[in-house]
Amino acid sequence: MKIINARLRHQSGLHTIEVKEGLIASIVGQSDHFPAIEGDIDAEACLVLPPFVEPHIHLDYALTTGEPRWNMSGTLFEGIECWSERKTTVTYDDIKQRAHQTIAMLRDNGIQHVRTHVDITDPALVALQ
Repeated sequence: MKIINARLRHQSGLHTIEVKEGLIASIVGQSDHFPAIEGDIDAEACLVLPPFVEPHIHLDYALTTGEPRWNMSGTLFEGIECWSERKTTVTYDDIKQRAHQTIAMLRDNGIQHVRTHVDITDPALVALQ
């Protein structure tokens, strides 16, 4: 696979990135803008970066903003109160659906690695399941 017409950080001009077996095999400067051929990915002179990492997310909390109410003070303490109220209604399927939706959004925005945390204060450990 080749990524053509790519811009790289701290490099001038366009580049071709060749990928073999999932690894970068070569990066070569281009003398001009290349037309894409079948199998190429045309970066269209956009910046190509390594994938991003999400170092701290709670997938069990994801997409629950405003449920059951908004955190009007914006404080951690009120946020914990809101989550305490919300978690009485969580189910395995609810968490799984929101986690999948969140992971898809992360993926679509260039995040390849996710480090998640889970609420273990629920005696049933629904989120941990």
